[in-house]
Amino acid sequence: MSEIDAMKAELDGLVREQSERRVLREQRGEEIKAQSQEYMTKQVQAAERYVQHVREMAQRKTKSGWSTDRGTTEPPSAFDADAFGGEPGAGSPFAPAAEPRHAARDDAPRRARRSRAAEADDDGYDNNPW
Repeated sequence: MSEIDAMKAELDGLVREQSERRVLREQRGEEIKAQSQEYMTKQVQAAERYVQHVREMAQRKTKSGWSTDRGTTEPPSAFDADAFGGEPGAGSPFAPAAEPRHAARDDAPRRARRSRAAEADDDGYDNNPW
């Protein structure tokens, strides 16, 4: 076999390998497309179920006398100003307490730690790389 025939054979092998890879790539692309279509279909179905659920909850709420415009039949919210203490958010479990829980405890060591931390971090941006 001459050198030219060997080069032709090698080139043919490369062309064949390239076409096989193209076919495999196209097959994989079709599989991915089918999987993504299935995933999106499931997402749409879940979103439709959620919307239906929200609509049903809204219908139940209006049928039971509770309205979305917060009429008098709805119980007070913890964030209403009138319901708890006259301050917005006063009834929230996350609202700051009016008095410390342990007023008898000496808080001097805690205050000292805070002041040292405040001195070390005077502008509040020491940790940031910018």
